[in-house]
Amino acid sequence: RPRADLLAPMDTMARARPYRCGLLLLASFLGPACLLHQQADRHAADDAAHGQSQEWSVRRRLHKVKSRRRLRPGSHLIHLRPRELSSPADGPPLLRFAVYSDTHYWVRSSTRSAWMRRVAAAPVRDGLVVDAAEEVLPLLLRQLSAFAASGADFAVHAGDAVCGGSSFQQEGGEFETTLRLYRSLEASVLGTSWPVYHLPGNHDIHPSGGGTRAWRKAMCANASRECDAAQPWGHACDATVHARTIYRAVCARAWRVLLLDATDGIDSDSDGRGHIGATQLGWLRAQLDASAAARQSVILVMHQLLVQPPGDGWVDPTQDFIDNREEVLALLARYDHVRLSLHGHVHANSIATRGGVVFVTTASAAEYPMHWREVSVYECEVRLTTHAVDAPLQRVRSRDADPRLGRNDIKLGPSLANYVVINTCANSRHRH
Repeated sequence: RPRADLLAPMDTMARARPYRCGLLLLASFLGPACLLHQQADRHAADDAAHGQSQEWSVRRRLHKVKSRRRLRPGSHLIHLRPRELSSPADGPPLLRFAVYSDTHYWVRSSTRSAWMRRVAAAPVRDGLVVDAAEEVLPLLLRQLSAFAASGADFAVHAGDAVCGGSSFQQEGGEFETTLRLYRSLEASVLGTSWPVYHLPGNHDIHPSGGGTRAWRKAMCANASRECDAAQPWGHACDATVHARTIYRAVCARAWRVLLLDATDGIDSDSDGRGHIGATQLGWLRAQLDASAAARQSVILVMHQLLVQPPGDGWVDPTQDFIDNREEVLALLARYDHVRLSLHGHVHANSIATRGGVVFVTTASAAEYPMHWREVSVYECEVRLTTHAVDAPLQRVRSRDADPRLGRNDIKLGPSLANYVVINTCANSRHRH
């Protein structure tokens, strides 16, 4: 989201393009802005589909140029190239996968209708439209199916597949039925041969208590595919994982993706927070040691957050984080080969850095802007790209349902959180 102090000069620039472009060409850092002005009209339709005005399109694309090379976390260079000007990567990616989160599937029922009525009558609400899930989720899954057919390696659902936990007030039996129907729908669209790894969020915890046992039973019904040590993709780089654990590691070439269970030890959801237990921390330490010895770079995926995203007032320190996050971060700080940590939970696209690690959150697939994320890994860079679910009417409906000033801009996120290139070789200990 562009800062207010950046918008005024952008507006002036938009009104006096030739003069400003002449000045900008003298500054190599901002030179591409002229070209972006010429291309803004071509992208206006795309921005309109995301609920943004053409004026916002110009501001967003100029902010994209001003934001590139702004972040230099630790020993790793992060830089953003505008789509129109970025050069293609050298060769095909070594690894390509999807991350999506917060689908909040809830089948039609009187309980769901009553919840929607309460939300509509509340003085303050968000833009989550769970009654659109029966339309939005199949559209998302069809896009993922096309992604799989294009040669992608796997997908990760980063949590909150359904509407359990405490805030939706769903009945236990309906929660369990919704889990089974979600899994059935996913299998009918994606099949059972392409790997989809599921991680739990706080809304995957049984509303009547019992932790994620019901979620595990539904999501791990085909245990040979994702809930034991046999990895359907890459190779089994973690012989300690078995069907009683959710966290696991998947490996390919010089990369290791560590999928963490942020509901570890939580029996009932009261405030949305996450936790990484002592046993899982020991497993994570062993994985980091093993990946360092194997000269592998690491990507983490989990539901709740480890670091504060930019901006004030839109995340809750008591609900949106892993409660022992400082313990996790202290462990990560001992290693310099952790490149990226991917999260859901907060229904917004954001990017932050700490200790040389890039922390990225992905917007909800069920709330404006209804995004999922493509992760493409190359020898010396990771490219992150957001894609919108092809549900424009429901996206606009979700956008219009949220009355909070500026909140939709936060959900959409800045350009840097939607398309970023992370250099993984510059000044690193080893190259791959």
